[in-house]
Amino acid sequence: MLSSAQLARDLRGALAAGDLSIAFQGQYDLDPAASDVPSAGSPVVLEALCRWAHPVLGAVPPDVFIPLAEQGDFLDQVDAYVFSHAAARVAQWRNEGYEVGLAVNASPAHFSSGYAEVVIAGLDELSLDPRVVTVEITEAPSPQLRPPMLAAIESLRAVGVTISVDDFAVGDTTVAMLESLPIDEVKIDRSLTQRADAAAEEAIAAVVETSANHGWRVVAEGIETVEDLERSVSRGCRRGQGFLWGVPLGADAMGDLLRQRN
Repeated sequence: MLSSAQLARDLRGALAAGDLSIAFQGQYDLDPAASDVPSAGSPVVLEALCRWAHPVLGAVPPDVFIPLAEQGDFLDQVDAYVFSHAAARVAQWRNEGYEVGLAVNASPAHFSSGYAEVVIAGLDELSLDPRVVTVEITEAPSPQLRPPMLAAIESLRAVGVTISVDDFAVGDTTVAMLESLPIDEVKIDRSLTQRADAAAEEAIAAVVETSANHGWRVVAEGIETVEDLERSVSRGCRRGQGFLWGVPLGADAMGDLLRQRN
């Protein structure tokens, strides 16, 4: 087994060589009137997910290599790489007539005006409408929202980019904390989506009610069964994401899916 230090060096090398790949997972509008899986529908947003195939180890999971990049202080470069490549592909699909949006992840550890500038410049270069792009920030309690991070959020929102709080319920962010944030969307983590107990119902109801008051969109993550889907619809989530619609796909396979569904 390679050491963490060697893995980090290999990851840097893969990043520099352009050997990281992008997989796309669809997000789907949830029809309150629907009683089955909208399998014939087309995704409305594609979330870009970074993938790394190590020459010796094979596929290295993101929960292994993302912390390496963060500890090595180059996660910002990984995020910029993912945005650049994913945005170019989505711009191409949109030019071909497929009306899909793009969602990308950004770590709060380095979220700053520099990242916002990279995103805005990339959108301008590709002539990609900022209103179809969502930046998902991993759940962070309010004390972590430093002034540079807030400034970056405001810069992105000013041009039309959607700001989402990802993985809500993983950390200790409360609904009250969400109300202080300049956001447009909340993604409910699978740890709540897949539960049917009263506590989960109450927690999601609070998010949905607060979101309705502020005009936020609510996305249910981790929808893997028809029961997960039915619960999410009945709870008031109007967009969903998960393996029920299929696993994340490489760019070529996602392009085939878009052609089949349109």
